Amino acid sequence: MTLKSHARALYDSIRSMLGVHEPEHVQSLLEQELSRIVPVWREEKPDCAGWYWYKAPGISEPKLVLVDNGRIDAKLMADLGPPLNFVDVLRVKGQWAGPLLPPGG
Repeated sequence: MTLKSHARALYDSIRSMLGVHEPEHVQSLLEQELSRIVPVWREEKPDCAGWYWYKAPGISEPKLVLVDNGRIDAKLMADLGPPLNFVDVLRVKGQWAGPLLPPGG
């Protein structure tokens, strides 16, 4: 399901409670907010630290990966686990979804 279809479904469920409004504007705002909480697979590499879903080429099972700043420099590094451990994000091929927001509470 795409972000647009998620936003449409959410809009359809609350439309009767909104009063006078512009449907396209509300759906656009919903899509924008959902993009912060619904992970979507992208080819673009992470540009900030956080937890991401990562899917390597040719592997169907994604895994949760920590992306953080390197100790020596400001490069973003992905913790891919043994044997590579932290690898420069720019060198990692695959798809990314995130960063994931921490649970509210």
